Amino acid sequence: MKQLTLPNIVAIAVVAFLALLFIIGQLYVRNAENTITTEIALADSAVKDVSVDMFAVRDEKIISSNGINVVSAVKDGCRVSSSDTVAYSFADSTSAGNIIRMDEINELLDYYGTLMNKSAIVAGNTQVYDDEIFNDLNSFSSMISKGNFLSLSDEQSAIRDAITSKQTATGVEIDVTDSITALRNEYAQLKASTGRYTEIKSGGTGYYISGTDGYEGVLDYKDVDKWTIEDVEKALDATPSVTVSTQVGRLVHGYYWYLVCIADTADVMNLKEGSKKTIVFPDSSVDDITAQVYSIRSDPSGKTLLVFRCNLMNEELAALRCDNAKIILENHEGYRVDNRAIRVNEDNETGVYVVTGSVMKFKKVNIVYSTDDYSIVTNPYRDDVTMRGKYINLYDEYIIEGMDLSDGKLID
Repeated sequence: MKQLTLPNIVAIAVVAFLALLFIIGQLYVRNAENTITTEIALADSAVKDVSVDMFAVRDEKIISSNGINVVSAVKDGCRVSSSDTVAYSFADSTSAGNIIRMDEINELLDYYGTLMNKSAIVAGNTQVYDDEIFNDLNSFSSMISKGNFLSLSDEQSAIRDAITSKQTATGVEIDVTDSITALRNEYAQLKASTGRYTEIKSGGTGYYISGTDGYEGVLDYKDVDKWTIEDVEKALDATPSVTVSTQVGRLVHGYYWYLVCIADTADVMNLKEGSKKTIVFPDSSVDDITAQVYSIRSDPSGKTLLVFRCNLMNEELAALRCDNAKIILENHEGYRVDNRAIRVNEDNETGVYVVTGSVMKFKKVNIVYSTDDYSIVTNPYRDDVTMRGKYINLYDEYIIEGMDLSDGKLID
C-alpha cells in the first residue's frame, strides 16, 4: 500500500471536512424548511385619539331666592317642569338637615318594601350572584380611585341588592320589619321637629342643576355659530366670577348643549361635520359620551375650533364645565396579527398561512390598522358561512416564520 505523504493527508482531510460541512448544511436547510413559528390570532383593538381641553356651554338661567339653608329637592341633571319644586329654603340649618335625612328614609322604606315582597327561590348555582357582587365591588373601587363620589351611593345600593339577591336565592329569609318600624318612627320625629320652609320653583322647563360655578355666560349659548378661536381660548383661561348667596341653582333650557375645544388642524383634518365621536374624560367621573360634530372652523395658524353637540344629561354631566378630554378619532377592533406573518400569494392576495391540522392554508386578511410591528385585521365575511373560512378568524394559529410556505403543504 502506497504510503501517503503529508500533502496527501492534508488534502484528504480538507475534502472530508468540506463533505461534512455540506452534509450538515443540507440537514440544516432541510430542518429549517420544516421548522415553523406560530402565534394565535387574538381579539384586539387600536384607538387613535387627540387630547384637548373641553368647555361645556349650556342655555342656562340662574334660579334665585332670598332664602337661606337651601336644600335641593331633585338631583342635578333631572328634567323638571315649570311648576316643579327644585329646592326648599329653611329658617334654620337643623330643619334643612332633617329634610335631607327624611328623603334618605323614604328611599330606604321603598327599598325595604320591595325586599319584603321578594320570594325566596332556592337555586343550586349561585355563581351568577357571586359574579354580580364582584363586578359591583370592582365598579365601586374604580369610582373611588377616579374620584367619582357623585354616583357612589348608587353603586353601594347595587352591591347591597346583589348580596340580598344571593341570600334570597339560597333560601335565606330576610325580615326587615323592625328596621321599617324604626325608620318610620325616626321620620315622624324629624317631621315634628322640622320648621317651616319655602318652596323654590324651577320657573321653567329644562334640566335642574344646584348652585352656580361662576362660568355662566362666559360663552353665549345663542352665539354658537359666531364663536371664534379667540373667544374659546379666553373661555378656557377664564377665572370664574364670584357667586352670590341668592343664586341657588340653574335651569338648563333646550334639548342640546355644546362642548367646545381648540385642536391642532393636522390632528383633526379628517373630522366631518355631522359625524358622531366618542369623547372620554380621563380625569373626571364623567362616563364616555357620544357627541355629534356640530361645526369645524380652522384658521391659517394651524388651529381648529371644534363644537360638539350633545343631548345627554345626568348628575355627572351637570357638574361638567371645563376638563381635559380625549376625542376618539378612530377605533378599530379585530384580530392582532404579527406583521412578519403577512405575505402576498401568487394571486397577489394579502394574507397569512394558517395551520389547520397538519396542513398549511392561506387565509386572506383585511387590514384596518397597522404599526411597524403588528396589524389589526378583520374578517368582513365572519357571518357568511360560505366565505368566512377564506379570511383569518379569531384563535387561528398563523405562521410567523418558516420556509417554502404554500397553500395545502403538509407540515412535518
